[in-house]
Amino acid sequence: MRLIHLTDPHLSSLAGQSFRALRGKRRSGYLSWTYKRQWIYRRETVELLTAAIRAEAADQLILSGDLIQIGLEQEIREVSSWLAELAPSHQIFFVPGNHDVYARDSWTALRHHWNFVLPTAANGVPDSSTSAYPFTRDLGLVRLIGVSSACVTPIFSARGSLGKDQFRRLAGVLQQTRESGRLPCLAIHHPPLPHMSPWRKALKEVRALQALISAQQPALVWCGHQHRNMELIEGAARVFCTASAASVNQASFRIFDIDPPGQGRQQSWSICMRLKTIAADRTHFALADEKHWSFTL
Repeated sequence: MRLIHLTDPHLSSLAGQSFRALRGKRRSGYLSWTYKRQWIYRRETVELLTAAIRAEAADQLILSGDLIQIGLEQEIREVSSWLAELAPSHQIFFVPGNHDVYARDSWTALRHHWNFVLPTAANGVPDSSTSAYPFTRDLGLVRLIGVSSACVTPIFSARGSLGKDQFRRLAGVLQQTRESGRLPCLAIHHPPLPHMSPWRKALKEVRALQALISAQQPALVWCGHQHRNMELIEGAARVFCTASAASVNQASFRIFDIDPPGQGRQQSWSICMRLKTIAADRTHFALADEKHWSFTL
């Protein structure tokens, strides 16, 4: 089975948007885009990456949030077409980022325009970003588990939170997944281990999540948010943060080839990770790292 992780494309444009029409935190986000982000995160880079991803013929794409800039409905609507072009909805496993849920009205727009890649709570369409999470998708003996760490924060803060209820449900899902003999793989936007991000960008429950990962040992954990490539090990769990899919200098995606235990001598899962990053000439993606390891439930 082949899985691909990509994150933080920041696809949308704020060209034509009026600073005066914005309020609160969106004003600072607009200024950040105007003077910095629009020159670093480029749509043409994402288009090149999208073509490279399609050539890999993955079974599932893990997309860990921050598709847009400041959570406006016009941005959310704009990016819908890229999501539809990227892959069929059943092949996209998406969790939202803090830029997707930038303001109180963002979640309503997400539900309207991105409903084809979002889960639905048991009681219908949820009113918050956590009520439908964690959600799972079984791919044979591989179970994808997605949580939402996206929440509205004050100006100059990009922190995340799972909330008590979602965290409790996640603990139960991880335990049940291991007991069922499926390979647990977790997707979250904010880095799940301490010291992966500074305080103003960190997950509120990061130490509790580290303890849960240490206890339940998901095979793979994918995250974004930091716009750079990192790999950490927590027991047998491997945590991968991938650089922004749109960065002109470091655009990246990761390929994971996973083989289940066989009936012969192979009693463990076999996993291969390949990191591909944009080449210096910005015309293609080249292999930057490759690792092979085994994982035993």
